[in-house]
Amino acid sequence: MTLEQNIKGICSKFGLDFNEFLKDFEVDHVMEMSLFDLEAICEEYEIDLHTLLFKAVFLESSLKEKLEKIKLLILDVDGVMTDGGMTFTAKGDELKRFNTKDGMGILKLRNTEIEMGIISSGFSSDIVEKRAKMLDIENCYVGREAKMSILQSWIIEKGLNLEQVAMIGDDINDREVMIGVGLAVCPADAVDEIKSISHIVLKNKGGDGCVREFIDNYLQIG
Repeated sequence: MTLEQNIKGICSKFGLDFNEFLKDFEVDHVMEMSLFDLEAICEEYEIDLHTLLFKAVFLESSLKEKLEKIKLLILDVDGVMTDGGMTFTAKGDELKRFNTKDGMGILKLRNTEIEMGIISSGFSSDIVEKRAKMLDIENCYVGREAKMSILQSWIIEKGLNLEQVAMIGDDINDREVMIGVGLAVCPADAVDEIKSISHIVLKNKGGDGCVREFIDNYLQIG
């Protein structure tokens, strides 16, 4: 969560021990801090309360280093770009609901050195490919081939390595890629197995602006 990451980042920046920092406030976890405690932190480190709670500005040095290396952001579709639900028409055609805020965040990346890619193990290739085209994402794969195999072919073509890749995934079919790339990110409603291997667990759910949250708060684009 953002608050804990910021407080850990404050400790890292100012050479403080995180556990000792919590002890000073007589708590075992940041969620036990009172409003008075948080306001005291804001005053001491010259940050407003909203930023401390919701915007990742004080990152641990190791996480900051990972973020600075990113040249390619890979997205899963179901459960990341959508809420993971399945809707069908009377004729049996599948529908997907994408988040427009995510879309605007993705479009902002066009003016940076960070490329985008979509790798989905779903079946609705036409819908995903149309969304990718709308967002000017050239790297798009929908199919049953192993996600890591697709990613490896892309990074070889681009002259990148796995440390330069971030992925936002939510379920066990993303695990192989997420443990291999430089930065693993997941939405708030990802399965526990994915949360446990993620460097960043976002506060927004899949299909509810989690991609935009990562771009704005961590890549800090725009």
